Amino acid sequence: MSKKLLVILLMMAVMLPLSAFAEGMKKADTIDELVKMFDDRKCMECHPQIAKEWKESFHAKSVTSSLNGMRNFFAIGVPTEWERELTKAEALKCLDCHVPEINYASEKLAVEIANMIIKAIDSKSKSEVKKITKELSKLRVGCISCHNIKATSIAKGLMGKPVKDAVYGVNGKESPAHLTIQTNALRTSLFCAQCHGKYVAADGEIIMCNTLSGSYYNGYVANGGGETCQDCHMKKGKRGHFFPGGHDLEIVKEGIGFNANILGVKHTVGKWIPTAIVDIAIDNKSGHRVPDG
Repeated sequence: MSKKLLVILLMMAVMLPLSAFAEGMKKADTIDELVKMFDDRKCMECHPQIAKEWKESFHAKSVTSSLNGMRNFFAIGVPTEWERELTKAEALKCLDCHVPEINYASEKLAVEIANMIIKAIDSKSKSEVKKITKELSKLRVGCISCHNIKATSIAKGLMGKPVKDAVYGVNGKESPAHLTIQTNALRTSLFCAQCHGKYVAADGEIIMCNTLSGSYYNGYVANGGGETCQDCHMKKGKRGHFFPGGHDLEIVKEGIGFNANILGVKHTVGKWIPTAIVDIAIDNKSGHRVPDG
């Protein structure tokens, strides 16, 4: 038996029981229990620079930065427009992207978090809003969200479910701290498009929070564009895990060309009225529609 084949068989022996354990994992009943199940503090200890970048990103506040939109979906969309009960399946239509760990929450906890999001906006009590927001801030898109839970979900039929405690990375470097599995999926725009585009729920419903991936594929790639999300939002300028977007002035300047010519005009007949002729040209240099998200 070759050494390479032996390594593959050993990895399969490790991965199979872990996968089975992940499927039978107890669902978390509280936010603290859910956070503990996917504690990524060890990741940050070994990767301090990445952790520093991530902490300044919107991924680090993916729930608290989007409370209004999710509140409208849970409080108006589900009960009024679709006339459905607020269940975990409905909550996942927002939270599967804003906090992927919610897949491992109990039905009760998922609905509780959705109702907390509603209260964080609707409550008239400032102290209650502050308390709820602080609790919700524990939920976000963290290390495990991308490097495990979402790493295989763009092709579940081919890649299967993520292996518990494994870290999926682009280079597959071995680590004494965890099992590392190399996957090219993290290099692709399709990986980001799972959430930054149309989302297909388990019941087949398509959630269109934004059209970013549509304009990227249909307006940029279809016309010969070759850069990925990661090329612009991570590699350029060594942005890493800061993932700057529309909230960052520098990347906005790169993505939008702006030129203005302003000519003052003085009328010589009649009453003096300050007048200007303004000619403005805006050029979209990004790989997708602007604004979008």
